[in-house]
Amino acid sequence: MITGFFNLPWFAWAGLALIIAVIYFNLWPQKAVTNPSGFRFVVIRWGHALVWILLTISLALRGFSSAFTGMANVIALAGGLTYVLFLIMTFIVTK
Repeated sequence: MITGFFNLPWFAWAGLALIIAVIYFNLWPQKAVTNPSGFRFVVIRWGHALVWILLTISLALRGFSSAFTGMANVIALAGGLTYVLFLIMTFIVTK
């Protein structure tokens, strides 16, 4: 088993990220914005959960084999970019 941070297996980290993703699938920032519509609504409603799903996939890939590290890095980068988009749509874009 391949270990990650604090000498815990990557699969343990992936499980934690999955739990957080499930929480954000059920909870979302309803009071942060008023009347989002279209693409902004989709990003605000599902963006944060998608970030955690991407991190779960990235962490799980790291646990399978070190050969997947490159792919895991790309998926983690996609999660980071998704989070930036989520923040922009939540706090900067007003319409």
